[in-house]
Amino acid sequence: MLLYLFIITFFYMKTGKQFKLELDKDFNTYYGSVDYKNPKSIYINISSWFSPLKESDNWDRAVSGLKRKISLNLNSTNMDDLFLKSKQIVDLDIRTSGIRPNKRSYMNCEITLFLNKEEPIKSKNIKIVVKDILNNLIKDSFKVSPHFNFYRTKK
Repeated sequence: MLLYLFIITFFYMKTGKQFKLELDKDFNTYYGSVDYKNPKSIYINISSWFSPLKESDNWDRAVSGLKRKISLNLNSTNMDDLFLKSKQIVDLDIRTSGIRPNKRSYMNCEITLFLNKEEPIKSKNIKIVVKDILNNLIKDSFKVSPHFNFYRTKK
């Protein structure tokens, strides 16, 4: 019975797929889906190391401002009716307690977008729209940040 449950679970288990995109020298960028065969949502991942440009007493405010800017730029990006504009999740992971001048800290941003219609994750349409979204976010949110410089590596 236990073996039967394992086989059924394994057979119907969702398998994810992730694709790397080389878009900018300072950022690692990926997109993918948790369910490769029947994707209902796509995740976009942007990661980088950063250092502060100046001192601040309130890094939480700077990070929440960056997250807000990401959300606003995401809403203004043309998504070709591929994704639901009203339903998206932005998770910006920056540990504000460790931010110090002349020290690089890690940043990870994961954005979940929900598909408007069924589309294979490997489709050219998804890749083009995701590239546009990532390029706009990097150019209009991260590169123009008044608080941080971004780097691909820690050193």
